[in-house]
Amino acid sequence: MFVNASKARFRRIGLLTLLSGLLCVTAYAQSDFVDSLDVPRLEEEIGQMLMVGIRGTNLNAKVMEQTRQQVIEGDIGGIIFFKHNIKNSRQFRIFVKSIASLPVAVPLFLAVDEEGGQVRRLRKSQGFKEFPSAAYVGANLNDSKACDVYSNMAIQIHKTGLNLNLGPVVDVNINRASPAIGQLNRSFSRDPGKVFKLGQIFIRAHQKAGVLTTLKHYPGHGSSREDTHNELTDITHTWRNSEQLPFRRLIDSAEVDLIMAGHLFDQNVDLKYPASISHSHIQETLREKLGYQGVVITDDLQMGAIIKRYPLDEIIISAINAGCDILQFSDPMNLSQDLPAHVRQVVISAINKGEINPERIHQSYQRIMNLKQQLPMNSDKTSG
Repeated sequence: MFVNASKARFRRIGLLTLLSGLLCVTAYAQSDFVDSLDVPRLEEEIGQMLMVGIRGTNLNAKVMEQTRQQVIEGDIGGIIFFKHNIKNSRQFRIFVKSIASLPVAVPLFLAVDEEGGQVRRLRKSQGFKEFPSAAYVGANLNDSKACDVYSNMAIQIHKTGLNLNLGPVVDVNINRASPAIGQLNRSFSRDPGKVFKLGQIFIRAHQKAGVLTTLKHYPGHGSSREDTHNELTDITHTWRNSEQLPFRRLIDSAEVDLIMAGHLFDQNVDLKYPASISHSHIQETLREKLGYQGVVITDDLQMGAIIKRYPLDEIIISAINAGCDILQFSDPMNLSQDLPAHVRQVVISAINKGEINPERIHQSYQRIMNLKQQLPMNSDKTSG
């Protein structure tokens, strides 16, 4: 169950949504909707669609004052942690537990990128156990040993108080020289069937530990020649159908919690936008063709591949219209602390102008709420 609501309007929104169980699908003429716009409800729902990085290492730090208030007010629905948030294992567990203990209506997603190998946040020097890369697991370990690796990883994440891992990477290692995947040993294999199998092992191990997982990077980053952290990554001439197989088979297995949309540009699918903000990629292909109805999270919307190419407001509106549910802004050093207010303003304005159908916000909110019902812990159960 969720913790007690901090505000009456939080309780009202959460109760109405959970009791209904289904979204209202009544179509409104735009003028009629604007006249009856339930702004408080929309603001709460938009808040759940935001995941942000934060600057502090303890809840009482001055840099955490505004973040703490945003959490309590429901302005953000998730936090992603990085190495600058971690001094040592004890400090980090206390930090995460203190955030999870804040009086909120809906529990936060408390996330980390913990893939193993070079992409890890919980390091040996800080008192954590480290795990091998996906490439090592794929090349050297049988299924049983792989399960042991990811079970131990998931248990450590859970004990730290986190509830969401932004992994596994299910990109197929098409281009071993890919600067974002192949060169960093982030892919299990060149064989899409093996990628599926090990991705499934990763997911099931985390499920047993009570940690949600995220498939990435849809529609497939393994054939890329560029790194989306720095520049536009065009997969128009490199992407192969085999890269879709791990996503499709894992979706069919009904074991997927979230899927991350990558900033991957394919002119064969969308001439204007990368997958992360593309209706053709997310709604038409991922949801309608592949049948995925769960939560979609964007890759960091501050990455060079996207923020250098599109204005922030266009990114926000396009991501929502694409069918994405969680907008991720993970770099707090380049992040305005007023971002939640700005996103709310952009979205409400776009709804008033007819640029966003309010039903899209309700859909995302429902998906997020359904997923958060699966969270096995709240502030009273977080491990210390």
